Amino acid sequence: YDLKGELRFDTGFFRRLQGSINYTDYQHQELEIEPDGAAIVGTEFSNEGYEGRFTLTHAPIGNWTGVWGIQVSNTEFSAIGAEAFIPETDNQGLALFLVERLEGDRATWELGYRYERTENDPGGNCKQDENTSSLSASFLYDLRQDSSLLMALSRSQRAPTLEERFSNIELDTCLPSPDPEDWVLHAPTSLFEIGDPNLGEETATNLEVGFRRHEGRLTGELSGYFNRVNDYIYLRDTGEFEEQTIAHYQAEDADFFGLEGRLVFHALQNEHGELDLSLQGDMVRAEFDKSGDVPRIPPARIGASLAWHAATWSAELTLTEVFDQDDTARGEYGTDGYTLLDLYADYHLDVGNGELLFFARGSNLLDEEIRNHASFLKNYAPEPGRGVRLGVRYIY
Repeated sequence: YDLKGELRFDTGFFRRLQGSINYTDYQHQELEIEPDGAAIVGTEFSNEGYEGRFTLTHAPIGNWTGVWGIQVSNTEFSAIGAEAFIPETDNQGLALFLVERLEGDRATWELGYRYERTENDPGGNCKQDENTSSLSASFLYDLRQDSSLLMALSRSQRAPTLEERFSNIELDTCLPSPDPEDWVLHAPTSLFEIGDPNLGEETATNLEVGFRRHEGRLTGELSGYFNRVNDYIYLRDTGEFEEQTIAHYQAEDADFFGLEGRLVFHALQNEHGELDLSLQGDMVRAEFDKSGDVPRIPPARIGASLAWHAATWSAELTLTEVFDQDDTARGEYGTDGYTLLDLYADYHLDVGNGELLFFARGSNLLDEEIRNHASFLKNYAPEPGRGVRLGVRYIY
């Protein structure tokens, strides 16, 4: 259930109040098929709770405009059954935040701050209270009418998730069971995941610099970033039990740096439509201070697209070259590169007060074997091969 509302004020310091409250009561059962064909409930998952968010937009203070807000939540999560590796947990959260914006003739500044307090109570002796805060600042400067320079600096904190803290943890000792027979396999990752209730906050300091050209026949953007993460939380393979990998949640300082960019050449524009040619690419490197490369980091990519946009139809052909990923963590397999060819086309027309859209999407048209390096299951299951999807959508 969702409830949203807004109040506007003609006078006073605050000009607008916006609020939303939602209540969720979710449950699903995972069925297991017995050898005789009978289906039984293996695990039942449920999540019940509410979340509220309220913001106040204030009147300009000089050239400053901004929004202040509060967010509250209270949820109860449970997993009961054969695949339950996380205990029933009550979670409460409170956050205060603000965003302020200063606009000048050629420069725009933005400042943001968020404070959050969370309480996780799985029962036993493992209750955790957490205080985190995040601060960001960005600067956008118009070099000319058609281009701008962006600089952003942020420091953010993240509390560990329920999975990172309490996976396969006994509540009386706040430690994993010494008997591996008591551990529960996490099916989507095919791992015995072991949490750590003593994990601290993850703190990231990020610096980004970018250039944007947004007018003219050639547009695009290029940016680079460096991210220093103290106590980066990740899953590290630590052994095997019954031919299944054991992985512990651990924390270690790490550095991330990367580049990403996109160029668009507006090749043709007339009464029939527009033809655009674009080039795009991205890459990221991530290394721990002491343990080598960070696991499951996507490889570098570069691609080109040809797109046609007309009044009633459009089409886009995209070719992407994904490189080998040899910068692997300890015990992690590398993945081979591949060439990805995708095609999308649609035709739309007005029907009544709405729009009727016919579309076709072709994915991996070269039928390449794709191993997603970021996937836990890349050694066992490739991504889908060649596929075609046809559809009709009516929007009113």
